[in-house]
Amino acid sequence: MGDGLRSTERTGVGHAGTVDPAGAPPDPEPEPQQIAGPRVEAARLRAERRARYTEWAIEAERATGRRERSPDNARRNVWVRVGVIATGTLVTLAGIGMLVLPGPGIVVLIAGLGLLAREVAWAERLLAYAKRKAKVDKIADQAPWVKPVALVMTVVAVGVSVAYTVRWR
Repeated sequence: MGDGLRSTERTGVGHAGTVDPAGAPPDPEPEPQQIAGPRVEAARLRAERRARYTEWAIEAERATGRRERSPDNARRNVWVRVGVIATGTLVTLAGIGMLVLPGPGIVVLIAGLGLLAREVAWAERLLAYAKRKAKVDKIADQAPWVKPVALVMTVVAVGVSVAYTVRWR
C-alpha cells in the first residue's frame, strides 16, 4: 500500500458510485432525464407548452389596442377574458337548454351571447341574428302603456300565487 495512491484512486470508485477494480476512469453521471424517465420529459414538454401558450395569450392581449403597463396586467386580463368566455358559454348553453325546457330560453340565450360578444367576434354576429329573430327592436317600439300593464299583471299573478299557497296549503 505504499504506492502513493489513495484507496479511491486504486479501486476506481467513480463519481457516479461505480467501482471498477481495474482502475478505469469513472463513469460519467447519467443525465437527469435518463434517471427519471419519460414522466419528467412529459412534464417538461407540458411546462414548455404552457409557457408558450401563456406568452401567446399575453401577446394577443397586448395587441388588443389597449396597452397594459406590465406583463402581469396582461396576464390578469387574459384570465378575466377566460372567465368571461367561460361564463358566457355556460349562460348560452343554459339558454339553449331553456329553449326546449321551461324557462326564458331566448332571453338567457341573448344574455349569454352578449357576454361572449364582448370577447369573440362570431358571438357578436350570432347575437345580432338572435336579436333580429327575437324582434328585440320591436319591443322598444311598443305603446307606452304596455310596460306598466305587464308589470301590474305580473305583480297580481305573483300575489295570487302567494295567496293560494298560503291559504290552501
